[in-house]
Amino acid sequence: MWMAEGFIEESQTERMEDTGNAYFNSLHKIGFLVPSRCDTRVDFDSVFSVPAYNPGNLLYKVNPVKLSELVNTTALVDYFAAVDGNLDGALETTQHLSLNCKEISDMTFGILKNFKRLHTLLLLSGHGSSIKHVPRDLFLSLKDLRTLNLSRTLVSEVPSSIRNVKSLRYLDLSNTPITQLPESIDSLHHVQTIKLRGCAHFLQLPKGTKKLINLRHIDLDIIRQLWAMPPYIGNLTNLQTLSAFLVGREEGCRIGELKNLNNLRGVLRISRLENVSDKEEAEEAALIDKKYLQRLELRWSNVFTEKIEEQEKILECLQPHAGLKELHIQHYAGSTLPTWISNPSFAELLVLTLYRCTNCQLLPSIGQLRMLKSLSIIEMNGVKEINHQFFRDGLVDQAFPAFPKLEILEVDIMFNLKEWREVKLGDLPSLLKLTMDSCPELDCLPSLSWLKSLKHLEFRRCPKLLSLPSDGLPTSLESFIVIDCPELKEWCRKAEGEDWSKISSVPSIWFDCEEVRSKSHCTPGTSVEIYENMELDG
Repeated sequence: MWMAEGFIEESQTERMEDTGNAYFNSLHKIGFLVPSRCDTRVDFDSVFSVPAYNPGNLLYKVNPVKLSELVNTTALVDYFAAVDGNLDGALETTQHLSLNCKEISDMTFGILKNFKRLHTLLLLSGHGSSIKHVPRDLFLSLKDLRTLNLSRTLVSEVPSSIRNVKSLRYLDLSNTPITQLPESIDSLHHVQTIKLRGCAHFLQLPKGTKKLINLRHIDLDIIRQLWAMPPYIGNLTNLQTLSAFLVGREEGCRIGELKNLNNLRGVLRISRLENVSDKEEAEEAALIDKKYLQRLELRWSNVFTEKIEEQEKILECLQPHAGLKELHIQHYAGSTLPTWISNPSFAELLVLTLYRCTNCQLLPSIGQLRMLKSLSIIEMNGVKEINHQFFRDGLVDQAFPAFPKLEILEVDIMFNLKEWREVKLGDLPSLLKLTMDSCPELDCLPSLSWLKSLKHLEFRRCPKLLSLPSDGLPTSLESFIVIDCPELKEWCRKAEGEDWSKISSVPSIWFDCEEVRSKSHCTPGTSVEIYENMELDG
């Protein structure tokens, strides 16, 4: 690349993505690329949780000052930016062309066909594009294209003549009304990236996708955009980006297609696990070999409640690699979670979500996960108590604290949870936020005063919770919220003497969405002043 020449040393890795990152970092370091803005568009793949290891999406632009310096010293004859679609001044030898316009006339497309050495074509239409089509014979002329960007246009169809662009590496159709790609795309054996993010009407990838042996990145919301996976996607052993895999029962669509996709990176969601027939088939996925995955989601369908014992065996065989950072298990119907889920060898696991595992009656010893920072337990209605087993098993040193790094604990919609007990002093030393929501049977809490780091405590819709623990709240607490817990709210309202001291030091107290500001100088006899503006008896 001309712009990176001399800026970095030779790449020390084999991946071209690593080399590209090195170029980018070098250009950023010298100020050629500068931050522009944050991408605020919703990524529905991450709607349940933002990955702890990738909290934002910062966009960059070329520094105008650096660009002007470069233009004054370099003849950029190979690069041309056409404003309003005007190609006046562009040479037919131009290799990299961007057209910034809302619409392109047939005449402009006709002129464009003369740029036979073109490697890059970007239609930078922005919002409000009126570009609805690409001439069917355009790609008969532009055979040397390597990068084609039609994103944010109204193009609904890619001409089958794209088969002629044998050198194409990068195809971006994001945020277009396209419904499918032409089957002729299977001729593009050099294509490395296909972007279809935000194509709400897209239904299927071509059956010939398996022939794109150099494909490295398929960027689309597979779960929400596709009915099924293209067959034999396991042939694409160079694949690194695949947001999800929909398990099918047909030949070429089973979970075993994942076996050789060991270069997958980032996020992988495996959905429709009810289509896995037995543990032998689950073992074929070889998830333990996917060492570059950072986040894994294992999903059964919402209504699937059959073959419960078989589900337990299947999940046991879906063990991921020990370097995983985030794990999400959804709609699992087994009565026990896999033995590997509490294995301390998961030394890098930061986020764990257990969602609608409705038949599980016991929580595994998750407290042994040394680096876990966020834990969400949602709609596990078979669980009746949280006890010592949740924190540690009998083989672990009892003096070693459980959940040493956990900062956020969320217990939500646990209809049969009655008590939380048997917590040792020293456990949860890093906990910052504790939320318990929709636990209608909960009437027993453990001591909370020993949670020395706790800043936010919240109880919602726990009608049988009568009072706070006898030793009060931790002095570190900054906010205490109670919503739809009438007994607990009434207890707080009437708190006097020693009971009042349990909550008086909290700077911010909220009851049913109304804030009560605690005053440290209040005495038990004047505690009613805190509530004088509240209609507590309503």
